[in-house]
Amino acid sequence: MDNRELRLEQEHELIVSVFPSVVRSEDWFLLQNDTRAIRCGWTPDPFPVAFHAQPGHPGQVPYGIYVAAAVRVGGDTPNNFSATAANSPPFSGEWGVLSWQGDEDGLPWFPKQEVRDGANLLNFLITFEERFKQGA
Repeated sequence: MDNRELRLEQEHELIVSVFPSVVRSEDWFLLQNDTRAIRCGWTPDPFPVAFHAQPGHPGQVPYGIYVAAAVRVGGDTPNNFSATAANSPPFSGEWGVLSWQGDEDGLPWFPKQEVRDGANLLNFLITFEERFKQGA
């Protein structure tokens, strides 16, 4: 097993310690129903969310919240959203992408060798709630 695969396995283990239903497919991760979005007025319900490790992970900041192409917030299409994701997740459904980066809100992206000690994909997933709270 190479270092990248080992890192992604460790990332997945950390993610499921907080979000037990997250599944992994290679570089991609899927949370089948992110209830944080639904509480903030986003649809559809259930609300699937996907994200992936960038090719240079962990050194490259993660980017994009992949959501259903028909996503709405209070009936409106969200800002900074593309209904067609060029890099589509390997999970069923039609996917769009919200512009969002792993170092939003002034949180620096400083990964460390020990996954839990630095920036990681769990931190990135946790920041999605901030985007959902922003609304459209």
